[in-house]
Order: sequence, then structure tokens, then C-alpha cells
Amino acid sequence: MWYQEHVSLYGWTSFRVPTTAAYGAICSHPEELPYVHKLLPLREHPVVVLGNGSNILFATDYPGIVLRPLFRGIHLLEYDEDTVQVEVAAGEPWHEFVYTCLRNGWYGLENLALIPGTVGAAPVHNIGAYGVEVSQFLEGVRVWDFTTEQLCWLPAEELLLRYRSSILRETLLGKVLVTHVRFRLYRRARPKVDYPELARFLSDSGIAYPTAEDVFRAVCAIRRCKLPDPAHIPNAGSFFKNPVLPLSVAEELRQRHPALPTFPHGSDTVKIPAGWLLEQCGWKGKRIGNVGVWQHHALVIVNYGAATGEEILRFAELLWRSVYDRFGITLEPEVLILPREAWNPSSR
Repeated sequence: MWYQEHVSLYGWTSFRVPTTAAYGAICSHPEELPYVHKLLPLREHPVVVLGNGSNILFATDYPGIVLRPLFRGIHLLEYDEDTVQVEVAAGEPWHEFVYTCLRNGWYGLENLALIPGTVGAAPVHNIGAYGVEVSQFLEGVRVWDFTTEQLCWLPAEELLLRYRSSILRETLLGKVLVTHVRFRLYRRARPKVDYPELARFLSDSGIAYPTAEDVFRAVCAIRRCKLPDPAHIPNAGSFFKNPVLPLSVAEELRQRHPALPTFPHGSDTVKIPAGWLLEQCGWKGKRIGNVGVWQHHALVIVNYGAATGEEILRFAELLWRSVYDRFGITLEPEVLILPREAWNPSSR
């Protein structure tokens, strides 16, 4: 285990903002977790757990402890005729895990290829893309409880998984650390290709009967074409969630905005693409100082220079305000903003 006071978080998040934490710690093995309690003042300071920091923005210096688990390992626990149960350590890179599944004939996650971050973060944010969410294959997580100083098991039904959120991101944030994630995957490929953008790409590529490998390659190609690589251009992917609205509200909006796109979400709700809303407000490719919106995707805020967390936050509030003023829709950040009270655009 490594730890230090006054740690720079510049290289710890994909936004690469010049912030610091009162304490930073890295654990390589779950067996080191009891030592965290001996070495760090956990009861006196707030705690945040980082994977690759690809879905977080520190708006200011963090007055607490930032803890990074680097646990590795992929273990096949059991299998039957149709499925396999796999347990994965939290520090495994997500995309590499998806590729490993494909190579081993464990299917279901290929639509989630090339999502940055670690396996441990996947259930926290209930990551999803191209018609698939991780909750569809999640059996549960093993967590270290900072209060009881013990490992415990949380089944998927207790995680309150919903669109881009879970109890791990809300009430349990800073109270537990995910050490392992358990999945139930298929042994026979069941390619899911009904997401319009993915279906269009496969059709344009002349692939009438796509395999799981075809889906994996297509998703990677689409993401590389439209999203900036955080290793070269600092960003945290989609900054806002796609708003979910009642059907009646969406129909009222369509009366004023006939081109408004919607996607089914439930029996009486639809999802509106936040990127489309921002593009209609003129944000695609727009830049103010060190911060801007990616030229190929209006939902991605990028750090073009030495932007601070505060600059990115204020820029995001401008986007929020423009959508609210034009459409009456309140956007909710998908990126986790710390401290949480920093995000309050309606008060400005």
C-alpha cells in the first residue's frame, strides 16, 4: 500500500484538472484494506474511491481521502449449459475485461466495449451503451465497508440500479469500496443490434447477420469516430445523462420542436438525447477559453488546455442553462461532481 498527504490529482482523473487531495492512497491487494484504517484518518475525512477517474470532476481541492484500488484478477466461478459466472477484481480495466470475455466465449458485454474506466466503477454508475446496461448481467459486488472494517456481499437487487446510478454512487458513496464484481454471462452469443446507430453502422458495413465479434468491432469503431480519447484530449465522456420524460411532456415538447427525437424507456416514459438538445442550442464544437464541447459529439465537454475544475463546472452550467431556457428540461450530470454542493446551476 502507498499513501501520501497533499496528493496531486492531475493524473488521477481523465479531466486532468490541477486539484489536490488532503490524502491519497493506492491499494494493490484487498488484504491491504485493514491497513487503510491504521494509516489514514478515515473517521475525520470524507473518502472517495477512484478507478481510472474517467467519470468524475473535482471542482475544487478535495479535503478528504482519495483511494485507488488496483486489484486484478478474473476468475471463472461456475458454468452450466447456457451461462457462466465470472468474478472480476475491481481494478481490471473495463475494456480489457470485455475483450477477454469475447475471447473466452462469454457473451453479453460486447456492446459496452471501449468504455473507459475499471470494472469496479461499472456497477457504481450502471454503465451502459448501445442498448445494453451492465445491470443486465450483474449478480452482485463484494465491498469493503469502511465503518465495520469488513468485507461483505451486496447482491444486485440491493444496489438499486437505475439509469446511470446505483446505491453505490448515492447513499453508499464514500462508505464502501468495491473489491470484486460478479457477472452472469451467456455461453452462446446473442448479439443485440437494435440500437439505431449500431444497426445503421452494421448495415452500412454490409453485415446482415452480425456476430458478437462484429458488434464488438462496430462499437469500437463508432466510439473512436465520435468520442475523443481521454489519453490525448482530457474529458470524462458524456457529461450529462439523457433526460427521461413522461410521454405527455415529450408530446407537448414535440409540438414546439417537431424534430425532437425520443427513444422508448418505459411504459409511459421516453428518453431524450441530451446531445441533440445541446446541439440545438449551438454548443457542438463551441469553445470558451480552455473548455469546449467536442466537435463530433455535443455531450462531451473537453479540457483543451490548463482548465481548472471550476472552469469546467461553470462551462457545464452554461450548457445546463441554455437547455433549460430553450426546452424547459433539467439536465442531470452523468459525471460525478465533487464536492456535490458545487453543482447548483439553478442558483446562478
